[in-house]
Amino acid sequence: MVGSVAAGSAAVLGGGPAGASAALLLARAGREVHLFERQAGPHHKICGEFLSVEAQRDLRAMTFEPLRLGAVAIDRVRIVSGSATVEARLPFTGLGVSRLVMDEALLEAAQAAGAHLRRGEKVLSIDDCAVHTTKGRFEAETLLLATGKHDLRGARRPSAERPGRRADYLGFKMHWRISAGQEAALGNAVELVACDHGYLGLQRVAPRVMNFCALIRRDGFTGSWPALLAVLARQDHVARRLDGATELFARPCTVAGLPYGQVQRPADDRAGLFRLGDQAALTAPLTGDGMAIALRSAALAAESLLAGMGPADYTRRLRREVGAQVRKAMLLHRLASLPLTARLAAGLLGFCPPLLGRMAAATRLQTTP
Repeated sequence: MVGSVAAGSAAVLGGGPAGASAALLLARAGREVHLFERQAGPHHKICGEFLSVEAQRDLRAMTFEPLRLGAVAIDRVRIVSGSATVEARLPFTGLGVSRLVMDEALLEAAQAAGAHLRRGEKVLSIDDCAVHTTKGRFEAETLLLATGKHDLRGARRPSAERPGRRADYLGFKMHWRISAGQEAALGNAVELVACDHGYLGLQRVAPRVMNFCALIRRDGFTGSWPALLAVLARQDHVARRLDGATELFARPCTVAGLPYGQVQRPADDRAGLFRLGDQAALTAPLTGDGMAIALRSAALAAESLLAGMGPADYTRRLRREVGAQVRKAMLLHRLASLPLTARLAAGLLGFCPPLLGRMAAATRLQTTP
């Protein structure tokens, strides 16, 4: 498709929380919006599926209620390292929610608001304000890049702010059907489990459904998903969580080689291109702020665009709001990735569990005028 570029038209590339939310907000404001989602139907994506209080606030500001999606309340955090377990109440109530369910609801809301949803149309590359897809060429005045963890030809992410930050980690996600007893044991907690080459995140995302996410250094990967599970299940805690549980996907969602800690800089912006979500700021997974950053970036991008601001102005605003969180998250990520440090930290926190809740509060997104 090639045609004249409509004034004020926007192409949103990617239908995750960042892209769908931006399309929803712009369409509600009367802008012409084309939302490209490469998958033709509902699908799972690798994600911890934790909605922080900030993420919930941004969803509700769009008059979107996550509790209607079957979300599970998460009000405790549990750290497990070897035989040590520390638990504390979170300073807020988070939610565990399936990305498949939430993403579909946001896409439907964007379409209902007037956005042109182009499903099953994969974006191959961009140049200037032209989008090249599997179905042809499309032009828009503004491009909003929300392809998540996947880079796009013509708009690859710039290098991280400090050389060498791109760590060789592999990410895995699986949903498990768990027993009533396992559900009661997991409860309303998000569990962070240290292992020799990374860490795991476990939480409920629906009744009797557990999200199991693993971030593992490549040198700790044993070559296959079953082999990795066998290694992880050598830990008693992991073995208990998986005992009798049933995998709900044919294969895990996976991702590799991501530049954790990267935050977009105004100097890296190109004319007419707004980066959203993981394309703008890729935080460490263990703080559970990935979706919060995605939703915040969508709100700021839409607000900036409607106010006549360019990508550089938007990026400066986003950095003020998410930069501190990403720095703190990366510090915790590095500590959690060192088994000895993780064990020592768990031991120390055991003497004062409330510190764990205060640490969770310290990594929340900051709101600036």
